[in-house]
Amino acid sequence: MFDLDLLYRRRAVYSVPGMEDAQVRKDITYKSVGDIDWKLDVYHPAGTAQGERLPAVLLVHGDWPPDILRISKDLGVYVSMGQLVASAGLAAVNFNHRSTERLTKLYDAAGDVRDLIEYVRANAGELGIDGDRLCIWAFSAGMPVGMWAAMRDTPDYVRCIVAYYGIMDLQQFRAQIPAEIPDEHLREFSALHYANNNANGIAPTFIAKAGKDSRGLNESIDRFVEAARAKGLPVEMMLHEEGQHGFDTLDDDDRSREIIKRTLAFIREHMG
Repeated sequence: MFDLDLLYRRRAVYSVPGMEDAQVRKDITYKSVGDIDWKLDVYHPAGTAQGERLPAVLLVHGDWPPDILRISKDLGVYVSMGQLVASAGLAAVNFNHRSTERLTKLYDAAGDVRDLIEYVRANAGELGIDGDRLCIWAFSAGMPVGMWAAMRDTPDYVRCIVAYYGIMDLQQFRAQIPAEIPDEHLREFSALHYANNNANGIAPTFIAKAGKDSRGLNESIDRFVEAARAKGLPVEMMLHEEGQHGFDTLDDDDRSREIIKRTLAFIREHMG
């Protein structure tokens, strides 16, 4: 069971003055599936002029149970991250999407991320976003669908990628994944596959790794970083040696704040 009250209250451990003054447009429907409307929120810096278009960070949430993902954009961690992105002079997009339901519905969740990107780009003027300058920031088990959207076609509009404590190679876990999920699906949703095989490389990528995370997850990150650097791809990694999975909300210490602060600086550097 999840403590929803706690999830709504728990925020990023890094903050800056005035971040809560961000302008927010809430509950914009970007697609409907059956009788469910899937919604997004857009954050802009306080005082953003009407008609101004800003580079935007799309926050791809971790893979929760379906009922949680329907409200995930309103959880404290993502609200505070949206405010932090806005405080850095950028737009942020928080959105709800479907669950992969333990990887059995990868294409449903990935399709939501794809459709969200298409909606943002098609409606960029109305949303106050520069649709040609986007960053994909994926968290935890949202990594497979976030990296799929950011890396599979090396889209020019994805200027940078941020990966927080997530699995970068599903193929590594073949023995632990239900047999009905085919090998090609695991390959298609593995960032490592794109690092090894994309002819045009990948966008500059920032990775945050938690030292106390599971061994297998961290090995997948190390393999990705090793492969990317061997090919000369632009990858930066920061390790929180004593950090837990979700250190950005769970570990209120200087290293957590340093990593979040550097993440925002990295995004600004690569958004042009």
